Amino acid sequence: MHVWLKKMFEFQRQHPVAAVSRALSLIRGNLITIIVFLVVGARSESFPFLWWIGGGFAFLLIVGVANWWRFLFKVENGELHIKSGVFVRKNLYLSKDRVQVIDITSGVLQRMFGLVRVDIQTAGSTSREAAIDAITIQKAQEINRLLRADEYADESEDQQFKPEEKPHKEFKLPAKELLIAASTSGSFGIALSILATVFSQIEPLISESELFEYLFETLPSQTDFIFFLTVIVIFVVFAWLLSFFSTLFSYGNFNLTVKENEMVITRGVFEKKRVTVPYNRIQAIHVAEGMIRQPLGYASVHLESAGYGDEAGTGSIVLFPLVKKSEVLSLLDEVVPSYQKEMSGLALPKRSLRRYLFRSTFLVTAATAVLYFWLELNNWIWIIPLLALFWGWLKYRAAAVAWAKGAFIFRSRTLSKSTAFINRNRVQNLTISQSPFQRWRKLCTAEIYVASGDRGKSFSVRDIEAETGIWLLNEMQRRKGSETKSEPLEKDDRIIELPGWNQAAN
Repeated sequence: MHVWLKKMFEFQRQHPVAAVSRALSLIRGNLITIIVFLVVGARSESFPFLWWIGGGFAFLLIVGVANWWRFLFKVENGELHIKSGVFVRKNLYLSKDRVQVIDITSGVLQRMFGLVRVDIQTAGSTSREAAIDAITIQKAQEINRLLRADEYADESEDQQFKPEEKPHKEFKLPAKELLIAASTSGSFGIALSILATVFSQIEPLISESELFEYLFETLPSQTDFIFFLTVIVIFVVFAWLLSFFSTLFSYGNFNLTVKENEMVITRGVFEKKRVTVPYNRIQAIHVAEGMIRQPLGYASVHLESAGYGDEAGTGSIVLFPLVKKSEVLSLLDEVVPSYQKEMSGLALPKRSLRRYLFRSTFLVTAATAVLYFWLELNNWIWIIPLLALFWGWLKYRAAAVAWAKGAFIFRSRTLSKSTAFINRNRVQNLTISQSPFQRWRKLCTAEIYVASGDRGKSFSVRDIEAETGIWLLNEMQRRKGSETKSEPLEKDDRIIELPGWNQAAN
């Protein structure tokens, strides 16, 4: 028996780099608070700035070392036992019967030392149950073998490692699509909000510095308006660059591997992430067409999983960051053939249009009017309510529902256009609601819920025909396995074929 294999049955510690990893994760988790604290402190003359910075990082490092020292793990008799906690001692036991998914990933720090991180998800849990931050790849693979709940998980010395299941299909993200995905990423708004938050904290320092005065005199602007317009443009460019490189590094080396019972998604340039998605945990699929990507004919495909998906534990997983709309159905047929993806559905009645237009324009028009008269703005400001009106019309055009035996399609739009495919046996709840105004117009809102991560996920379509809502409820109430066919849609000029990407009208 190998020495390191024998040690798997005895308590052992992680690699010491786990102490640094723990300290960095604490910094990352409290980054905004730390920045605000340091910026506010830096403005005070009595604040020992450098001492606080050095002391803070030293404290975090001590916490990381203490956590590393107190973290012990072993695998014995098909059970993972973890001891952790500095002041409160925690004992975690995970039997192989409960283990659902084991992901082996490597961040930048782990890769520098030839190490990996092991995340373990258990049945009945919607978040990561256990994580070992820094161990060798050999130990990670052995933990994976010892905890796999199948016939290969024999701990005898002569047991051969389970042969790696050969992938049925593999998909990669071409360089051209990766660049387009990075250029049109929806994280641009997030990057802009982060920059705005940071700038709001450091702006008092900049405005009082010599750098500010130098820039103000150097920039080719003679008025405050042009100067601040230049600052806004610089902000937008920085936010776009931040979003571009963030997406580029996150989805570089993207690879989707389809196996018999699961799919494996790996991505990342510097920090390599790996997500394993068993087919029996997929709850829904939705295709998002962003504001910029839709005119270009591209979309992204997402999964909702009963387990964790991203770092936040939402259950949402990017199945493919960017794909041509004309190729979405063929891609889904190869990856998740069990989902029905094309069926007849209903668009909204014409009387729903005024509600969409009203909701989209009321507040925008009111705010524009206040700004126009208060600040005496140019008449061009009224183009904003016109754009809101157009946006309401787009939302009305996008909304539709479809149902067939055992499946639903919900299509709607907020900023991006979303088409959700849900199998009936995955639906947690289907709700039909009516406001007094909808009741007057004989309309309703349909909302469908599926399990996803810690919080679940819902898809809704507003202002559908009340009669259509009743049909949806009847479809849900059909007994599982019933041979009764769905009621055919009566002849109606609102009947459309969903998802409709191949239709010329779309």
